[in-house]
Amino acid sequence: MIVCTGELDVHTAPHLDRQLGWALAIRPAPAILLVDLQEVSFMDSTGLNSLLTARREADRHGVLLALAHPGPQVTRLLELTGTAALFPLSPRPPRPQHPD
Repeated sequence: MIVCTGELDVHTAPHLDRQLGWALAIRPAPAILLVDLQEVSFMDSTGLNSLLTARREADRHGVLLALAHPGPQVTRLLELTGTAALFPLSPRPPRPQHPD
């Protein structure tokens, strides 16, 4: 699972690209690669492009790229761009909360 936090934009997408690339290079390939978007507060077209590129690469390796808990802003971007149906949504157990 890859956990994303904060803003997923032109400044942070290269880091996500590297993480997705490393995860998809694992052999044997996992059946599912889950990208947790629960803590993403903003995603622009650059972040979406990272996910779309990774989805194409995942398909080439027989891996299902699924999104977990996209927030309202991310969901709206997926819907507006017509890409929501390309990413299955996968529930996952909530992460434990750490006291501050």
